Amino acid sequence: MKRIHQLSKTLQALIAWDAFKLRLFFEGILVGFVVGLIIGSFVWVLHQASVIRQFIYQSYITPALFAGNWLPFIGWIVFALLLSLIIYRLCIYETMAMGGGIPQVKGELLGIFHMKWLSVLYVKFIGVVLGILGGLSIGREAPSVQIGAAAAKGISRLFGRFPLEEKYLITSGSSAGLAAAFSAPLAGTVFALEEMNQSFSSAVLLPSMAAAVTATMVTRYIFGESALFIFPTMPDSTIALIIPIILVGAICGPFGVLYNYGLTHVGLFYKKISLHGVWPRLFFALVIGAFVCLWLPEITEGGDDLVNSIVANRPGLLFLILLFIGKYIFTILSTGSGIPGGFLVPMFALGGLLGAIQSSIFISVGILDPIFSNNIVTAAMAAFVTASMRSPITSVLLILELTGDFSHLTTLVLASAIAYVTSALVGGKPIYGELLSKALSKHPKTTKKARTLIEVPVGPGSYLENKQIKEIAWPTCSTVVEIKNGEHTLIPTADVRLSTGMILYVLTLPSNSPQLLKMGQS
Repeated sequence: MKRIHQLSKTLQALIAWDAFKLRLFFEGILVGFVVGLIIGSFVWVLHQASVIRQFIYQSYITPALFAGNWLPFIGWIVFALLLSLIIYRLCIYETMAMGGGIPQVKGELLGIFHMKWLSVLYVKFIGVVLGILGGLSIGREAPSVQIGAAAAKGISRLFGRFPLEEKYLITSGSSAGLAAAFSAPLAGTVFALEEMNQSFSSAVLLPSMAAAVTATMVTRYIFGESALFIFPTMPDSTIALIIPIILVGAICGPFGVLYNYGLTHVGLFYKKISLHGVWPRLFFALVIGAFVCLWLPEITEGGDDLVNSIVANRPGLLFLILLFIGKYIFTILSTGSGIPGGFLVPMFALGGLLGAIQSSIFISVGILDPIFSNNIVTAAMAAFVTASMRSPITSVLLILELTGDFSHLTTLVLASAIAYVTSALVGGKPIYGELLSKALSKHPKTTKKARTLIEVPVGPGSYLENKQIKEIAWPTCSTVVEIKNGEHTLIPTADVRLSTGMILYVLTLPSNSPQLLKMGQS
């Protein structure tokens, strides 16, 4: 009976479409305000955890080791054991909070996963803080996406919203989470469209844009604005940069795929050294983190300070290579342990390091003027993230908003486009899609749920384009209940011919969602 009532409310919303979109817009503002408060607090607490760890190392552990006293360091190892036990208990209590969180949100939007919003929110919050306190190489941005989505789901449940509306609100929450974490409202909005929903419909755009802008305003005006990456003014791009930028894109593409390979196959390494289960891996990663904090503290945490350091100080080529290898390995080990924490900022850091390495080489062989070295770093960051995520628009907009300089749009687009192509040539796939598929293979029962309503955009050159509904081999238990063509609503009769830009609303099993979305993709 409840499902019939929810379906009735969904159909009413589809009929009164303009009024429904207006309501979504105002709900997006509410979501953005709440998420902005939560993420602003989250970022502040993470900063305090980082300061505390650095203070302990600089004031007690490092001086004691120089004096030949190992007791403070041994005490930190014991503390790492305690941290691993706490994080392990949290992960067992709420398994949906493990990892970065973006694949879980994508699964929620597809109707496959079902987050317990409150437990996910606070377990993610605490888990990431403890991971940063332990010195692991994890970022705050992907967790911010899941925290934002969980908060939005809580608001939806508080006001008794129906499933389709809840999905739009969850999308807006993920947009607000990324926007608040990066202070980048435009990138947050596009992230929701390009990565989370793979749909540019107005029903996704309006609440996501409202939430992203509101969350950014809250974090800026309540918690203060602090740029993640600090780049000095860069010279305008010239024709002389074309060859170096092409090389940057061509090189970053395969390296982004290599990064994805490490993230998806690190479990094999842990099995090879006989570390089975979450707790041994957590403890192992935290012990490695204890030594990293001593010998190479630059590669701990997300990596924003690392990028700012290499931009300001321009270290030598060999040290840059050491930092890149160390950051790559430590990030893979950290995220592979199961710790609640993301790898998006470490991804930017690796891209920045790879750009600094290429810049150093290009200067030494005479194909790059040293004044353009930071241009190469930013281009490599955009290219590396594009190669890993396969979301070029989001990657470019993030760099533009993070650097605050839109004059380099052309070079960023060129580098990202080439990285997109070269990563595809070597078999690269979107990292969040890969992780979602991996999660589904471990939990096959999650796909066997009641039917859900999903939005399927028809892309140019897709399987659905130019076909009549009756000509399409629909997955089992799938019914098209409505079609949106711009501002017009069509009744989905068997003879309706689908065209690019149409959006189908399909009632289906959650397990069919990925297949249906793929049918509409170019």
